[in-house]
Amino acid sequence: MSIAIYFDLYLSKVSNSHYWASSICNHDPPDVRWKEGLQPAMIDLPALPTGPKYMTITPEMADLWLTHCNPSHNRVLSDTFYERYAKAMTSGAWRTTHQGIAFDKSGMLLDGQHRLMGIKISGVSVEMLVIPDCDAETFDVLDSGQRRQAAQLLKIPHRVIVAAAARIIGQMYKMWDPVTLFDGFYDSRASTSDILKAVAAWPELKTMAPIAAAAYRASGINQPTHLAVLAQAARTDYADKVEDWASGLISGANMDQKDPRLVLRNRFFRDRVLLGTSAGRRTSYNLITKSWNSWAQGRLMGTLKSLDGEGVIPVIGTEKFRA
Repeated sequence: MSIAIYFDLYLSKVSNSHYWASSICNHDPPDVRWKEGLQPAMIDLPALPTGPKYMTITPEMADLWLTHCNPSHNRVLSDTFYERYAKAMTSGAWRTTHQGIAFDKSGMLLDGQHRLMGIKISGVSVEMLVIPDCDAETFDVLDSGQRRQAAQLLKIPHRVIVAAAARIIGQMYKMWDPVTLFDGFYDSRASTSDILKAVAAWPELKTMAPIAAAAYRASGINQPTHLAVLAQAARTDYADKVEDWASGLISGANMDQKDPRLVLRNRFFRDRVLLGTSAGRRTSYNLITKSWNSWAQGRLMGTLKSLDGEGVIPVIGTEKFRA
């Protein structure tokens, strides 16, 4: 027997004949109420098992689950992965394993959207493990099929560099114990939940990301390290200088030869390959910070160097909120 999703349309008067509607989605249909002559709409969904069970999932079933049970906060679908799955299913190379699809206690999809999309576009029915009633709070740490990267869960512009910068800033402010501290600077294996926590704690990562992206396009300045500097600068008394900083880095025009922005641009033009790699990440961060600190204080720069053995340079003004 299939499960019916009832959209319990109810009208709630808020002012001067303005109304709004909401929907309720559950395994068990709620009491159906008729209001204002409207009949609740029903969509027949494939029944979920009462416990973990191998089921034959048809393309039609996959489409219904993806359309009506896939929450908006799920990660962005990767066409590379679902097309790979679809190809294996079409060719008969797909094998049934312990990996399948999982739903939470309200019937919403937690894991397996790429596998379902593979079934849908392949047009092939596949036997797969279906697990109902999972704990939704485990979502961030699920690692089934394709690793859930924080960048896929963010669903914001510039999400890749935001997630990368969060690895830096989260470790810098000791938001978690590092798994693998690369070059004593950033956690290369930080968990998805830790990265999302850092992004939530530092909304400046999202607001400053367009500047970091534009500066990279104009002069090759490393995006994640630049973004980590900008996010901190935005919390200091020098935040009003960010706009002119960005303008100079992007245009490169009408600047003194000792302007910190021009000196930084020239350094990245010269050493773009090294400073754009993970191995050059701390050096990149320090160069950007030195340049920003000079600009924020209205000082000119003769040279911009990274010294052997120097630690991570603090962004000016952050001493007020550093632990």
